[in-house]
Amino acid sequence: MPSPLHAPPRLPLDWSPWQPLEGAGKNAALSTRPGLYRIRRSGRHDLDYIGQTGGRGGLRARLRMLKGVYADAMPYRDPHTAGPALWALRRLDDIRFEVSVAEVEGPAPWRKGLEALAIAQYRQQQGRSPWVSFGRMPVGFRMSSANNTRLVTRGLRFRGGPTEDRLDCHEPGVAPAGTLEGPVEGPTWGGHAWTPWTPVTRLAATLEPGVPGLYRIRASTQRGLVYVGEGDVSERVAAHLAKARKRGHRQATAFRALERLEVSWVLDGTWRKHQRLELENDLLASHLLVMGGCPAAQFLG
Repeated sequence: MPSPLHAPPRLPLDWSPWQPLEGAGKNAALSTRPGLYRIRRSGRHDLDYIGQTGGRGGLRARLRMLKGVYADAMPYRDPHTAGPALWALRRLDDIRFEVSVAEVEGPAPWRKGLEALAIAQYRQQQGRSPWVSFGRMPVGFRMSSANNTRLVTRGLRFRGGPTEDRLDCHEPGVAPAGTLEGPVEGPTWGGHAWTPWTPVTRLAATLEPGVPGLYRIRASTQRGLVYVGEGDVSERVAAHLAKARKRGHRQATAFRALERLEVSWVLDGTWRKHQRLELENDLLASHLLVMGGCPAAQFLG
């Protein structure tokens, strides 16, 4: 197992004792307030999943959404994205899952930032992510589709199950590229070799579309970052800027001042989607630790 990159600071979370996941939706010992939760297999100390919720009914209601893990057929990806993978793990062995929760007060971006930090600190300690975070599946299983009216109408909804195919979701994750320390605007933040900062108005002339990687956006008038993301960098940045023209969009103000926005990126076409998400998560956690909060437009939709 890889050694820790550094000793991570203590999270401001008060985790509950471990409880059985089966029947958690009716367990009065589990909180009905917003917060974070972590799932593991009984008898083990490594984690399978870390998540968060702020929905109606809080943590107990969110865990009720995993009752499909104990059904005969693989559940769909919603109401809970981890349901198919946890269901598949149960088919591989006689597994009992446990869950522990921590209440979190404050707005959704703060709670989601703490989720990123909990995952990133686990990655620093273990050298990898919880087993089924970021859309990963056990080898030998295909994930179910989502479950919504559009998919049903088009005949595209399906349940997953055993498969002999090797899929992207079966590939390992990536270890952290660096520590969770800053500075967040520096050229080697997170262990990456970032490009120099470029005005967003010149991005189209600088970077061709179609190349995936990580990116960060800042404004010259404020400390810290406006946004951290992953994907096709040129396409994703253009999508953010388009939100500036949408009246009432929660990110509009942050992306409206084009003349003050700059972007920096790291390109790597070998990273799979879940690997980019892991590295993006580490960067968001670092920003929370270093700056005391998430990037200005992060988690605003």
